[in-house]
Amino acid sequence: MTKLTHAAAVMALTFGVSAPLTAQNGAETAYDRIAKAWKDTRTLEANFDQKITNPLLGRSVTSKGVFLQERPGKVSITFTQPAGDRIVGDGKTLWVYLPSSAPGQVLKLPGDADGAVVADLLGQLLETPKRAFIISGGDAVTIDGRATRRVQLLPRNPDAVPFQKATLWLDEQTPRPVRVQVIDGQGVDRLITLTSWTPGATLPRDAFRFSVPKGVKVATKLPM
Repeated sequence: MTKLTHAAAVMALTFGVSAPLTAQNGAETAYDRIAKAWKDTRTLEANFDQKITNPLLGRSVTSKGVFLQERPGKVSITFTQPAGDRIVGDGKTLWVYLPSSAPGQVLKLPGDADGAVVADLLGQLLETPKRAFIISGGDAVTIDGRATRRVQLLPRNPDAVPFQKATLWLDEQTPRPVRVQVIDGQGVDRLITLTSWTPGATLPRDAFRFSVPKGVKVATKLPM
């Protein structure tokens, strides 16, 4: 099934042209199952591989690392590639430390900044009520031997989230996402594959604590 653009989705709603009912029901059933499991998840540890493609720059970058979450509002992303990069949200402040691309600087942002939304991408996609999205898809896709359902989410209010479209590949056996893709207003494509998934994990006490490295300058505004 081809991915609908936002305009095509609006036309489908307006004129009643939509995917077959069985596929639509499959998408919503798969989404409901994972969202319900996420609602009962307080802590999470997951390993991930990430690929970000920027069509404006004509290049892609890859990374991998460990994602920790304690709900509500706390996230930690520790990159193993590139090693040393880290993003930490303690519920009040978001720290973005990326010495691989911005050496000698760390960003200190409000906890509700757009960057925090991206860091807490799973929460944004699974905690938000279904009425916030147009849900479609539901086709079967196998990823690394896993049977999944591909579910597409279009925000009903594009200004409410920092992306135009999201796609979730949801495991048919275990209530978890296997892969997540978001595309923002500039066409930047972020594809995240979750290579492990441990809900209810016991997390280190300092998992969401960030200490500014010696000699690193703290900035409070995103660069232009």
